[in-house]
Amino acid sequence: MKRGRIRTISLVGLLAVALGAFAYFGVMRRQPITKTVMAQTPMTEMAKADSSPITAPGVSTQDSAIFVPPEKQQLIGMRSVPAEMGTLTKEIRIVGKVTYDETHLTHIHSKVSGYIEEVFADSVGKPVRAGDPLFTIYSPDLLATQQDFLLALKSRDLLRNSTLASAAAGSENLIAAARERLRLWDVSDQEIQSLETDGKVKRAIAVYSPVTGIVMERAAYHHGTFVDPTKDLFTIVDLSHVWILGDVYETDLPFIRIGQAAVVELPYSGGGRKMNGRVEFIYPFLDPKTRTVQVRMEFANPDLSLKPEMFTNITMSAALGRQVLIPQDALMDTGAEQYVFVDKGNGYVQPRKVKASADAGDKVGIQEGLKPGERVVTGANFIVDSESRLKGAFAGMGAPSQAPAGAPGASQSISVEVLEPKTPKTGMNPIRLLVKDASGKPITGAQVDVGLFMPQMGTMAPMNSKGTLTEVGNGIYTGQIEVLMAWTWQTTVTVRRNGNVIGVAQTNITAR
Repeated sequence: MKRGRIRTISLVGLLAVALGAFAYFGVMRRQPITKTVMAQTPMTEMAKADSSPITAPGVSTQDSAIFVPPEKQQLIGMRSVPAEMGTLTKEIRIVGKVTYDETHLTHIHSKVSGYIEEVFADSVGKPVRAGDPLFTIYSPDLLATQQDFLLALKSRDLLRNSTLASAAAGSENLIAAARERLRLWDVSDQEIQSLETDGKVKRAIAVYSPVTGIVMERAAYHHGTFVDPTKDLFTIVDLSHVWILGDVYETDLPFIRIGQAAVVELPYSGGGRKMNGRVEFIYPFLDPKTRTVQVRMEFANPDLSLKPEMFTNITMSAALGRQVLIPQDALMDTGAEQYVFVDKGNGYVQPRKVKASADAGDKVGIQEGLKPGERVVTGANFIVDSESRLKGAFAGMGAPSQAPAGAPGASQSISVEVLEPKTPKTGMNPIRLLVKDASGKPITGAQVDVGLFMPQMGTMAPMNSKGTLTEVGNGIYTGQIEVLMAWTWQTTVTVRRNGNVIGVAQTNITAR
């Protein structure tokens, strides 16, 4: 009885389980299949935004505006200044040297062949005056001419009382001819008069200097040196008037003209003596070795303080008119093309092709591609250490950034006032900033980051320091930042709200 009852209960239980399973699978078979959809969270959208190139709000893709996040600005030391209209004056600095005036150079020759007996100007550098004896010469031709002159004088005395007028006239002609021959051989009138008075032939006749100056070269030596008219015995130069020759490079030659004012400095004269002069002559040929053209200036030198071969520094200025001016380090020159980075504000920059005219010191004139008032980036060119890396720098600037982009508030500008520290010290410093928007209203509820940057100086590596500030109310943010050394630090303040950059400001903090 018990066994039958247990069997009945078991069969009923199995039947119930089977019916339940059948009902469950029947319902699931008729149920439609659904797909799980993942919500598009703000983080997902931000990731998508980070995966695409970043352009400035309101700027077309063709404008090629690039977002440079604050951390990258600090890394490359980027800052900007406005282009301005101004008068460009190019300063040309060249080197030169003092040389003698070629028009005051005299070469002394003997007009007759003979032998030097005695030399009076016996050393190079010796000053001589016009009329001073230089040397004496024994010449058989000169001796014969003296004898002819004396014979003519005697003939005149013998024929003075002659009844034949032609004979007396002939003797006078012989005297005149002999005297003229002596003069043509550089025998002075004084020597001829002495010869006529004494009636004696001189073995050696003195040759006198025709000019005042300094002996530069000499080939006349004592005791029997044979000379002839082809031999240059003395070179005498008058240094009371000198030339200064300057070497101008080809690139500066278009800015040089005759009559251009120049300032000549003698760097080794003690105190740096300066003189004002003008370009008197531009030589018509170029030195193929140095690729320079010489220009000439002339100066009086009564005290002989300007000595040939002295080095000089020459400065000339060329006015190039009014132009759009930018700092020299804002221009990037590839050789074939020239670029500037135009600051669009809030970290957005645009590479733009320009045409430069000339540079003057730390300024460059721009002929095309830039208007006055547009801001150009400076201080970023140090990332390009050669022209071959220029394209790589452009590609790096245009690479996708991890900074959030496209925020609606990113187009507004900000202003930052450093309330503390007034004079930072090396080490940790408290920092307090007042942050305002474009209308001057304090910005609240934002995250403020401060970065200090110093670019590479020689072999010293670049340095940077960062700090995040906390809001204390009414647009004032405070925190701590470390100053690594006494220097003028490039300071970048980045303001974010809800993770989006709403403004970037740059200033300088000088630590003592």
